[in-house]
Amino acid sequence: MTQHRLIRLIFVSLIGVLPTAAAQSVCETYQESPDLAAQVEAGELPPISERLPKEPVVVEPAEEIGTYGGALNDLYDGYRLAEFRQYGYENLVRWNVEGTEVIPNIAKSWEISEDATAYTFFLREGLKWSDGTPFTADDILFWWEEVETDPEISPDGAQEYFYVDGELAEVTKVDDYTVRFSWSQPHGLLLQNLSTSYGVRVTQFSRHYLEQFDPDYNPEGVKTMMAAAGESDFGTWWHARVGSYGSTAEYNDPNRPLMQPWIPTDSYVGKERFALVRNPYYFKVDPACNQLPYIDERVFTLATDPEVRLLKTLDGEDMFSDRDISLPPNKAVFFDHQEAGNYRFIDVINSDFNTMQLHLKFNHPDQVRAEVFQNKDFRIGLSHAMDRQTVIDTVYVGQGIPYQQAPRPESPFYNERLATQYTEFNPELANEHLDRVMPERDAEGFRLRPDGQRFTFTVVINQEFRPDWVDVMQLVARNWREVGIDVRLDVVSNDTQTARYDQPATDASVWAGENGTGQLPLLAAGAFTPERASGWIAWEARQLNPDADVTAEPVAPPPALQRQYEILTELKKTFDPDAQAKLMDEMLELSADQFLTIGLSLPAGDYRVVHNSLRNVPEPLIAGWLYPGPAPANFETFYIDTGAAASAQ
Repeated sequence: MTQHRLIRLIFVSLIGVLPTAAAQSVCETYQESPDLAAQVEAGELPPISERLPKEPVVVEPAEEIGTYGGALNDLYDGYRLAEFRQYGYENLVRWNVEGTEVIPNIAKSWEISEDATAYTFFLREGLKWSDGTPFTADDILFWWEEVETDPEISPDGAQEYFYVDGELAEVTKVDDYTVRFSWSQPHGLLLQNLSTSYGVRVTQFSRHYLEQFDPDYNPEGVKTMMAAAGESDFGTWWHARVGSYGSTAEYNDPNRPLMQPWIPTDSYVGKERFALVRNPYYFKVDPACNQLPYIDERVFTLATDPEVRLLKTLDGEDMFSDRDISLPPNKAVFFDHQEAGNYRFIDVINSDFNTMQLHLKFNHPDQVRAEVFQNKDFRIGLSHAMDRQTVIDTVYVGQGIPYQQAPRPESPFYNERLATQYTEFNPELANEHLDRVMPERDAEGFRLRPDGQRFTFTVVINQEFRPDWVDVMQLVARNWREVGIDVRLDVVSNDTQTARYDQPATDASVWAGENGTGQLPLLAAGAFTPERASGWIAWEARQLNPDADVTAEPVAPPPALQRQYEILTELKKTFDPDAQAKLMDEMLELSADQFLTIGLSLPAGDYRVVHNSLRNVPEPLIAGWLYPGPAPANFETFYIDTGAAASAQ
């Protein structure tokens, strides 16, 4: 089967009205957990037949039908709970476990118009929020009108994928259980985008509860609450009190109705330990007609230090290891403690295409730095100076291969030239390219700017997100100094990274190359344009909308990059998969021609350690961003094997 044929098969599965898994259900009655049954018996809850929608989602467990009870113990790093790769992935539509297609979720089905200008979603009748209030089209309209397009809450506008060629979606309520997204032009990628990380926002906002925090519905009440909080700016106050994706407030209000399988019973900010309990109105069941989730509660323990999290996981206190400690250097330690910790290894398919990438600030306010960064010879020189294999062997214990910013080899969009160019460690060739940019050196051997000053640049590294990047950049910085480039490392935390990136004097930063497998490069095609190019990005924004608010002075980019920006618009309007593939091929060839971002290596050897009592965990798992792995692995079907749990006591 050709790669483009595979894309077409996936595309066909997205068209038209799709049946839901619930259509296969023959349940006449449903079972529930003993604790919920007791609440029904006591008159504290309505019977399960009144809590489930008419057509619940039927979820097939990875191993077997589970049993009710127990707690899933997690570690919390103190940053935010709003990390739906571990908790909270309940979008309108979603990826299947394998990441190969979009499947129904809160929406039971959909219709796409023949010209792909309108997407109509049909919600599950009888669907309820965690407080028992019906979930309807009004909730989606509330999100759209009062959150997504509210300039005080979303000053940068709606998420980019809701625009087609500068035209914002029109979201309309057809009836209580039907909502439509439409444009005057085709939108070829809406379903996939709604399944990604950012799609979680669509189903987060219960109108009946959150109206009290909206000045359109409760102006005097909002004024009173803002005054009590000592806040005069509504947007700032709203994000601290209500919150959307990324806000600590997102799950900090125990009274806020949610759609997740577990819900908070108390605020969590500042707590050393807290729990989320079963949602009695959760809308999914297993094939044996048992309401999910199986596990009673998710218990989170605060552990801010990665070393502490590692030790706690080794001791079996974290039942599903976090990404930041599931690193190649820790694998041998985990292996040695496997029996004592009572856990097993689960292989992980990493959807990232690069372990770490360097993003240069092309529109730097220092004109000399801007000219150097924009010079392709400078970037080629830096790349050839990097001893990638030593980094891979030293930091990643041999896992991975040298790699640039390109889709993964298993992706239908793989481009070999883009993936492999300039990855050879060759200091002589590096010096040859760098000599074309800055041939003069000072007495210590460092290269000089045209004005005679030593050329230096600083790289910002978020050590809390990826501690390994500090080790990587220490080795790479040594390589660069050996060819005359004076580089300095600025190691920052999660709290300071965004502010540091936005500072005019910031020269460069590193981040992972995400969304590299399957269809994901198509959704993240913008990643193949420069990330730290505020002037060029502002220019592109003004091309789409002459009145767009921009944070930098627009600067016309090179012609090849202008064409890439055009392709991004064309991709979104293209519904035919063969045409999409052709545009992606052109996008990646232009990326290879320009070589704007420098990569390190192709991730490999990823894993998680999972407590032996935790069952129904798929293997392999998929980790990613636009595929927000491992969340699509259906945490609600995980269950505790009490026999295995007892052996760990």
